[in-house]
Amino acid sequence: MDFKGQTVVITGAGGGLGKTYSLLFASRGANVVVNDFNKDAAQKVVDEITKAGGKAVVNNSSATDGEAVIKSAIDAFGGITILINNAGILRDKGFKKMSDKEWDHVIEIHVKASFACTKAAWPHFRKQKYGRILNTASAAGLYGNFGQANYSAAKMGLVGFTKTLAIEGAKYNIKATVIAPIAASAMTETIMPPEMLANLQPTLVAPFVLAVCHPDGPDASGKVFEVGAGFVAEIRWERSAGTVFKTDATFTPSAVKAKFSEIIDFSKPSYPKTYTDIDARGLLAKAGTLPPNNQTSPPVRFDSKTVIITGAGAGLGRTYALMFAKLGANVVVNDVSEKGANAVVNEITSAGGKAVAVVCSAEDGDAIVKVALEKFGGVHVLIANAGILRDKSFQAVTEKEWDDVIQVHLRGTFKCAKAVWPIFHDQKYGRIITTASQVGIYGNFGQANYSTAKSALIGFTKTLGHEGKKYNILANVIAPSAGTAMTQTIWTPEMVEAFKPDYIAPLVGYLASEDNKETTASLFEVLGGWAAQTRWQRSGGFSFPSKVPYTPEDVKAKWAQITAFDDGRATHPATTGEALEQMVANFGNNGDTKAKL
Repeated sequence: MDFKGQTVVITGAGGGLGKTYSLLFASRGANVVVNDFNKDAAQKVVDEITKAGGKAVVNNSSATDGEAVIKSAIDAFGGITILINNAGILRDKGFKKMSDKEWDHVIEIHVKASFACTKAAWPHFRKQKYGRILNTASAAGLYGNFGQANYSAAKMGLVGFTKTLAIEGAKYNIKATVIAPIAASAMTETIMPPEMLANLQPTLVAPFVLAVCHPDGPDASGKVFEVGAGFVAEIRWERSAGTVFKTDATFTPSAVKAKFSEIIDFSKPSYPKTYTDIDARGLLAKAGTLPPNNQTSPPVRFDSKTVIITGAGAGLGRTYALMFAKLGANVVVNDVSEKGANAVVNEITSAGGKAVAVVCSAEDGDAIVKVALEKFGGVHVLIANAGILRDKSFQAVTEKEWDDVIQVHLRGTFKCAKAVWPIFHDQKYGRIITTASQVGIYGNFGQANYSTAKSALIGFTKTLGHEGKKYNILANVIAPSAGTAMTQTIWTPEMVEAFKPDYIAPLVGYLASEDNKETTASLFEVLGGWAAQTRWQRSGGFSFPSKVPYTPEDVKAKWAQITAFDDGRATHPATTGEALEQMVANFGNNGDTKAKL
């Protein structure tokens, strides 16, 4: 697998993985743009390449200046064929102490930079009908990790981003892959012991990257891989069969509690690849034929509890607000629309309930919580629901359309969660429900911004779930499909009418209740009376010798084993610790015995 005539741009290439990628690509004949904000570090890598007879240039722009980064490739080598989005930083902190700056900086360097560089490279890839993109996620993004709410959000966001790029790029022979690598670097040195880092060399990740970026490499577009210590495996989404509820007045949080074990039953799973891989109309039709739902006793209620709901002036948020109020909660109705928020409050109070409106962006989480405390003396539940759509093909999407969607969905959720967290922490009780989307799970044409934001919320929520469990703070994320003002722009009127927000609210109600005592850091898909849990499944993978680097050719030769899910070896890691187990088990693989299949 040589790369003669290929030009690769690698961000964050002054050390660690980026440096290793640069050297290996150059040794195989590629022209390399070594991007790093540290000009001296980048120059050392270029010098090493040119001394060995290779071709490379330095770019020391911030990776957020994608135009400048890609221009270096065009100016020096006349084009670009491969983009490796690798730049990153850590700003680890327990969520209670995490500052806005620590959040924003991590999202900017990982997510915004990947968008900016890809956006600048995309027209060149389209014009030449060829391109390879490799984005860098992390186990912390896939599974969540204590002290890394910002990092896990950013890294999981890149999974949704990659899946949408793969869909949009297919007709132009642009392939996008995302890896969750684990390797020794200046970044990981701050959080991992030296004896572990010694077994996690970047040279045990780089050959995989070259293999999937080569014109004749295995087709890995839209796929996610974990790579480290010589171990390589694919991961994919696994969804429970779930259960269907009668869509009438008996569809309540109490009904969900009664059948919750069916929602999380993975005995008959499916492996969806797109958000359309479900018979939504069939499930809705089935829901209509069922007998009334059984209820638990005593019923799920929210008496004396205060619930904050963002984006509650219409759609899902309004439906949640009415349900919680009916079940005894004090409801804080947040929306940017004064008319919408007040209308919902009036609806609740005229029915004898308690509610207050807070008209502001969800990004002003502190103001929302302040009103909850002033009006009701506390807060117990956060339903982060606010959102917008700015749909556009990736070629046409503007920076503002990207930023606006990330800000409202992701930063708005962060700010509200941050504002309630100290209260939940001190009272040792809290429930958080965030709102992802099937588009965030599977990607979708024309929604790179939305899929990135929604995917990021999955990683973010998993970290909140892990950090909060000790304090009885449970956090879960739902991917709902419902007819709302947002989906009206892309759904038929018949679908908007059929898939009512009322069919989402009961699952939210149960997960947000005291009756839910254990379920946290989990993802659920829900629509039309059907609800299911979705989790990661990891292939058995392949373990290359960990003392001597394998080659891109080895990756191609072992592709069937790397991507084998149906041979009885698949696992279901749910934490970063579990994800690392197979890598750690490979530390002693010297290659003198047969590599594990």
